[in-house]
Amino acid sequence: MKFGYYILNTYVPELDGGSREVYAKWLEQIDAAESLGFDSLWVTEHHFRHFGGQMPSPSVILAAASQRTRRLALGAAVSIIPMHNPLRIAEEFAMVDQLSSGRLRFGAGRGMHPTEYAVFGYDWNDAQKRLPEALDIIMRAWSGEEFEWRGRYYQFPRLRVYPQPYQRPHPPIYITANRDPESFNLVGGRGHHLMTLPWIATNEEQGARVESYKNALRAGGHSVADKDVFTMYPVYVGSGDEEAKAEVLESWHRWRGFALEAVGALPGTPAYERIFPHLSYDAMVRDGRGVFGSPQTCARILKRIIDTVGTSHIGLTFHFGGLSQDKVLKSMERCAQLVLPALC
Repeated sequence: MKFGYYILNTYVPELDGGSREVYAKWLEQIDAAESLGFDSLWVTEHHFRHFGGQMPSPSVILAAASQRTRRLALGAAVSIIPMHNPLRIAEEFAMVDQLSSGRLRFGAGRGMHPTEYAVFGYDWNDAQKRLPEALDIIMRAWSGEEFEWRGRYYQFPRLRVYPQPYQRPHPPIYITANRDPESFNLVGGRGHHLMTLPWIATNEEQGARVESYKNALRAGGHSVADKDVFTMYPVYVGSGDEEAKAEVLESWHRWRGFALEAVGALPGTPAYERIFPHLSYDAMVRDGRGVFGSPQTCARILKRIIDTVGTSHIGLTFHFGGLSQDKVLKSMERCAQLVLPALC
């Protein structure tokens, strides 16, 4: 099992401060993740909202992290490649791989909001169809060879991309799939690593979907043993169960509000009535979708996740909903020293 530090910030200006303060906190958290022995760092791309909008460019923060860490794998979770020129993405992340001496883990996905696509001049409706072709272009660009592209969605003249990534033939590639069975089949059929968010459904439901991904790997002639199943969960490790709830409840409910807004689940809508109780603190703990509580409780929840979902790599989100930096760092410390050793 591998455990990563995952930054998906839900920005609360009055608590988190301005952008400079937010980035200073993230860099301090990244330093802590390195020193505490986490395996990886993951950052995700979002735009224009308090839900993640302080992280519009994963490649920029990963480049910064590459110069202050020596051991952490550096992951994009994800780069929204149908919303950008894939050649530009290939260039930027090849730079990160070079700057980090081959620690990049490249994650790609469609993203979650049509507004972002409209602003950048791309069509949300065909984004999922364009994703495989964009990814093929990135892989071709990373081959080091001169190539021309005449595809369904993209056309490029004969060219060679610089720089090339440090890792050959290319960095490990992760693709997102959350609910749609075809997405899991696509990722497995192509032989990529999987990223998924089990906490938005149930661990049992997502475990069945992960198994379908592994079946697609086998059907495509790919090895299952060397593939990563990366999952993300929110976490807060307190000194005890009641202490943890008292310290993090307000921040978690802010996260819930941001998440509901991000997916358009407004009060009074069926989606709101369905999702609101699903994301309550008590429901998250009860169902093993939020890693909240004492060190012992958090270890028990993570063990349940590992056994049920079939994950091999868990990204843990410690900073959310305006949670103070001292609580974030203390939670990270307790997790690294008191929780993760029980699972290794």
